[in-house]
Amino acid sequence: MPDEAEFVVGLNPKSITESEAYKKFATDLEKEDDFKEAMSAFEECDLKPTEFDAIVIGANQAEEFVAVIVGEGIGEDDNASCVIKKIQKMSGEEEAAEVTKEDGKKVIQFTDGRAYLVNKNMLALSTTAWEDKVGELIDGKGTPAVENSKKDLFGKVDSKAAVWFIAEVPAELAGMAAMAAPEATEVKTVAGSVDLSKGAAVNFVAGFGAEDKAKATADKVQEMFDGIKGEVPEQFAAVVESVKIEASGSDVKFAVSASMDDLTAAKDMADM
Repeated sequence: MPDEAEFVVGLNPKSITESEAYKKFATDLEKEDDFKEAMSAFEECDLKPTEFDAIVIGANQAEEFVAVIVGEGIGEDDNASCVIKKIQKMSGEEEAAEVTKEDGKKVIQFTDGRAYLVNKNMLALSTTAWEDKVGELIDGKGTPAVENSKKDLFGKVDSKAAVWFIAEVPAELAGMAAMAAPEATEVKTVAGSVDLSKGAAVNFVAGFGAEDKAKATADKVQEMFDGIKGEVPEQFAAVVESVKIEASGSDVKFAVSASMDDLTAAKDMADM
């Protein structure tokens, strides 16, 4: 993942699909056309996306991106070529995915980027502007974002959680945070993770660059939460009690968890 990535999102498909939370909501999710289309793109290539070890995506506001998929067989010639063709077909593009060699690496070159067959179990897809940077990182040249510009942020998340993310916050998006609290417009970075090992647990960290700004924001958000928590239905009292909002140095930390009973109650309420 090159340093130019302004945000990075990681998914651990095995952790997600083996969780009780996923099994509870899977039926609804699997009805969605986008989900079915994405799954079929891999399954028709004899791959099992629900058993992949990791998917990591990095991007920026200029719409450059890198997507790295780690899973059994994903980097083998026939499988990688098949997946690229399926993606091209879904995008309405001409299907062309020949595996060639570039600087000693197996690649598939396409109209607006390149796929690297890093090894038999890893495939990296990159837009044109970042393809050389990704190739250099594969060769061990340079330093990836999570060990360089995003190192501190990456250290604040559990990268083994079902879902995790780190991001720099553009000024225009920071402005939207005023809906939560005016003080929140000073947010510079965000990081977080979702753990599905027991129900669902969310941990979120917002960086403000200064302790006084973090303290003011945490106090305001806590005040707002205290004002509305009495309106939450009684069956979700345990979820409300799990909420923690605190300033830690120049960060604001937020945590909330829900048991499987809580998630079941929420689903039942939504289905009514």
